[in-house]
Amino acid sequence: MAKKYCFVLNEETKEVRLGAGVDDEYYASIGMKLREVEQAYNGNWYLKGYAPVKPAPTVQEQVQALEAQTGLTRTLRELVLAENSGASDYVKQQAQEIETLAAPLREAEQ
Repeated sequence: MAKKYCFVLNEETKEVRLGAGVDDEYYASIGMKLREVEQAYNGNWYLKGYAPVKPAPTVQEQVQALEAQTGLTRTLRELVLAENSGASDYVKQQAQEIETLAAPLREAEQ
C-alpha cells in the first residue's frame, strides 16, 4: 500500500487516477488528494481496500491451462487412456486428472 496523489474516477468502484511524477504542490493545486491506494491485478489503481481481486479460473480455463502445460489435448488423452496404450503411468495419471476436471464440461455440451 502506498500514499499517492489521486482523483477518484468512479465513486462506486473507488478507481482512481494517480498523479504521474513528483510535483506534490501541483497535484494539490488541481484538487488531487493524498490517499492510500493499491494496484489491482488488472493494473488499475483503487483506494485502499477496494481493489478487485483476480477471479478464480473457470473449469474451462483450468483445462485449457493444463492442456497447454502438458500437451495432452482431448484427442491425445483418449489415446493415452485407451487400454494397452503403452503410455507411462505418469502420463496416464496426468491425462486422467485433466479428464476428471473436464468431465462436467462435456456433460454441459450434451
